[in-house]
Amino acid sequence: MATPSLIIAWFVWPILVAQLPPAPPVAGGQAEKGPGLEVAEREQDIGSIFEGDKAVIRWRIANRGAADLVIESTKASCGCTVVKLAEKERTIPPDKTLELKVEFDSTGRRGQQKQHVTVSTNDPLEPAVKLEFSVLVDNLYETEPSRILNLRAVQRGMPADQILEVTPGKGRKVVEIVDVVLSTGAPLTYEVEPFDAQGGTGQRVRFTLTEYARLGTLSATGTIKLTVDGVPREREMIIRGEVVGDLIYLPKVVDSTRERSRPGKKLTPISIRATNDRPFEILEATGGPLLEVSVAVKTRKGSKPVEYEVTPMIRADAVPGPFGATIEVRTNSLDQPLVRVPVFGIVASIVEVEPPLILLRQDGTEVGMKRRVKVQASPQDELTIREITCENAAVVATVDAEASARYRHLRFLDVALVGELPQGEHDTVLTLTTNLEGLERLDIPVKIYVPD
Repeated sequence: MATPSLIIAWFVWPILVAQLPPAPPVAGGQAEKGPGLEVAEREQDIGSIFEGDKAVIRWRIANRGAADLVIESTKASCGCTVVKLAEKERTIPPDKTLELKVEFDSTGRRGQQKQHVTVSTNDPLEPAVKLEFSVLVDNLYETEPSRILNLRAVQRGMPADQILEVTPGKGRKVVEIVDVVLSTGAPLTYEVEPFDAQGGTGQRVRFTLTEYARLGTLSATGTIKLTVDGVPREREMIIRGEVVGDLIYLPKVVDSTRERSRPGKKLTPISIRATNDRPFEILEATGGPLLEVSVAVKTRKGSKPVEYEVTPMIRADAVPGPFGATIEVRTNSLDQPLVRVPVFGIVASIVEVEPPLILLRQDGTEVGMKRRVKVQASPQDELTIREITCENAAVVATVDAEASARYRHLRFLDVALVGELPQGEHDTVLTLTTNLEGLERLDIPVKIYVPD
């Protein structure tokens, strides 16, 4: 016999169901009135291809709805995959089918590859569909180096030490180089020779600089046209290097702009050496009005020099501020009688003040009303501050004798605001009298803020 609670539930349930709102229409009803996308195979395995080949993958996209299916956009997972879709093919009428073509370029890709294309449509149930394919890319050959061949330093008319090697891939036998097409104006010639590699036959390419090559940076490209077991292929190579003459020098540019250099400071030395250890002489080295230049023999072959060290130094009377100069080195080399090296830097003042502007604030705090100032001369100079004065009596400064005693060229000042000033901004000057010739007087600007 049913319990009372079960009897109540039996009679109440129909009442509750009757009071529920009507269920919303199912999405299938919308699909019957609109477009409906259908793809039979969303994932495909197209097997294997050779590296460098292009494969075409096809999907059949059907419209099973009652309205036009519009392909709004397509997006490939990488640049190696391109969708071939004409504008007129974007609209698929009801009960019609489109063959969507996708081209995969295997150039530069090796091994198992998995890519996809996302197709966006006006299908309300599935606005975006992902079509995937996988392929195994077999490599026909290997190159060493792979893309960039750095010839490094090469003399005009001489072959480079660095070579390009092309070897057959696994299971391949013979590589043959048909041609090497160099970029226009590239001052290079080449020779090809076979060699045994991995049980097959590879090819070595050696480049030689022409006699008319300009000194300096070499930048060119080359298209290697080859066959592997009769299958034609091409490989683009970037060729870099430096064309040198009888002399090699480093650095090409002396950049001393990262820090200020005081007068008398020596900058980065320049090494100039004979390319083939052929003795030569430096006849003269100059650096213009800003730089003094010294020359010293660094390496000899027997009793004759084959390498020099050229050292620039900032003149004692150099004007403070940024500068650019050129070191000119004259030699007895027929190939390079003149070597030019740009030099950049910043000449520091005879004395550096840190901070260069003293800021004080009349706020009753030590942070606002006191400053530590560093006054620094060249390391070879002994700095003595004979007197400190200020136009504004509210500012006083003294030398910290204890902190300064450890250095000959450094002095530390304690600057303080001790008097009351009216509201606003006040400008004054702290004047130091020193023992330095040409800088007997040093003025340091001071700005004082007095808040409301």
